[in-house]
Amino acid sequence: FKQKTAYEIPKRDWSSDVCSSDLAALNFFEKKGINTAIGLDEAGINDDRDMLQELKLVLRAHRVPGTVEADVPTMAQVLRMATVGGARTTPYGTSLGTLEVGKGADMVLIDWDKVAYPYLDELTPTLDAVVQRAKNDAVTMTMCDGDVIYRDGKFTKVDRTAALKALHDDLAKALSDDEVERRKLSVALLPHARRFYENYIDTSKHQPFYRPSSMV
Repeated sequence: FKQKTAYEIPKRDWSSDVCSSDLAALNFFEKKGINTAIGLDEAGINDDRDMLQELKLVLRAHRVPGTVEADVPTMAQVLRMATVGGARTTPYGTSLGTLEVGKGADMVLIDWDKVAYPYLDELTPTLDAVVQRAKNDAVTMTMCDGDVIYRDGKFTKVDRTAALKALHDDLAKALSDDEVERRKLSVALLPHARRFYENYIDTSKHQPFYRPSSMV
């Protein structure tokens, strides 16, 4: 790497798991000072696009054997990847990602009771609690560039019921000839893709650990 600012690396851990395409060397990139980001490009976990869930996955997926804290992502690093890191991968990196005067007001409000109830040790850092315990039902408000687009379980800019009904009606139609052809093509190509990756990994070199946990 010639310079640390020359590379932006968005991460999609669930996509790596689903597609069996391995995990990016996040811990290595972080130590090199390369900007990393968490991205959501499909509903791969629980059929949902859930950034709070993705935070937990990134935190867990990059644990390595050993007890050296510097070798694994911290809560702060994971949050940065989801905010500042993500902003820097776009043309709007200087105007988004942090809450500062002059920047776009993008934020979410989280119900603390949903995170802390029924018990949270008083010594638990706030960020740790949010990353480890917050779920999407704890989000009470979402603001984009100062505009509230979600509040108390309802979207303010779209009729969710009507939108889902329109989506259902559209997708309930019979497949077009082009869609049928593409489906057949994907089925036909799958055996060739499997053969291409047959010897991609020598699993014997990573025993007795799963590959992500191997020290080899």
